[in-house]
Amino acid sequence: MNSQINDFVQEALRRGVSREEISRGLLKAGWTSKEIRTALDAFVDCDLPLPVPRKRVSGSAKEAFLFLMLFSALYTTAFGLGSVLFDLINIYLPNPGETASRWIASLRYGVASVVVSFPIFLLMNGVISRETRRNPGQRISPVRRWLTYLTLFAASASIVADLISLIVRFLSGDLTLRFGFKVLVVAALAGIVFLHYLRDLRRDELSPAAEYQPGRRGRIACAVLVAAVAGIIGFGFWTAGSPIKARLYAQDNRRIGDLANISGRVQLYYKNKGVLPRSLSDCDTSPETYIERKTDRITGQPYWYRALDDTRFEIGAAFDLPSPEDGPKIPAATAIGMPAGPGFWEHGAGNNTFTIDAERISLRGN
Repeated sequence: MNSQINDFVQEALRRGVSREEISRGLLKAGWTSKEIRTALDAFVDCDLPLPVPRKRVSGSAKEAFLFLMLFSALYTTAFGLGSVLFDLINIYLPNPGETASRWIASLRYGVASVVVSFPIFLLMNGVISRETRRNPGQRISPVRRWLTYLTLFAASASIVADLISLIVRFLSGDLTLRFGFKVLVVAALAGIVFLHYLRDLRRDELSPAAEYQPGRRGRIACAVLVAAVAGIIGFGFWTAGSPIKARLYAQDNRRIGDLANISGRVQLYYKNKGVLPRSLSDCDTSPETYIERKTDRITGQPYWYRALDDTRFEIGAAFDLPSPEDGPKIPAATAIGMPAGPGFWEHGAGNNTFTIDAERISLRGN
């Protein structure tokens, strides 16, 4: 604050000059309305005969911690929501030949980010609001001002980049519905953040140290925001599948990996000796064909192996779930470098066996 106008206002208030007269005099002297309001708000309007200065905000470590936590949670929530919405768009508006499974892991990460960061944002916002009501001067904290303006810059830059991308895609004739929805997501997230903090700064300019109480519209807006975030996260949970189902799919994938390894070792054994092993233990005679996993690491039950004739053998396991319909078509990787074909390891729930020809790898599983 300019010490010249501050000293004048203090002396005028001490002599009993009204705030309206002080304001008119300073306006005639060329001071701006903002400078006059800031100078007058530095002193409390009370009945004491002397001007009472408001407590100045020093930018303490506590304030820095609160505001850094608030804005970091805001950024994490915004990026997490954007990631979730992008993944949902990719899943429900796929490109030709694209499967949903490639986006599920990213979707789960985005959902986890929002589930952790959004409650932190609400908590920090509540703590800072209570601190501000106790000390209205905290609204002019330099830490808060800097982070607010940096947030405005990031939001405005996102909006500008979003519009540029939209125009470029439009001029290139490559404006798809999927891309359009992503543009709307970025514009909505950045626009909400930009408008909220711009309104916050304008309110501070009108009365830098005035006590602020959120009105009915503010409470409604907060409730709508919480409901919208909860709806998006709930839909993301539903799309990604339950944690139990995800765990069962992961266990089945490990079984497929073990069977693929067994298949490769048996084929290498046949290549070296010209005959199929009578049991999986026969492969342990050589480090080259040694099978580390002969049993299901979850249930402890041995994987099935049976030689059908001179070249064909059968392996199998018990699976918890059928193969996902939109999952990747996993080939059977073998020691001799030849896949058994896309989709070979597709299976149903329960016991499944796969027939493999050591000389000419079968393309069908049973």
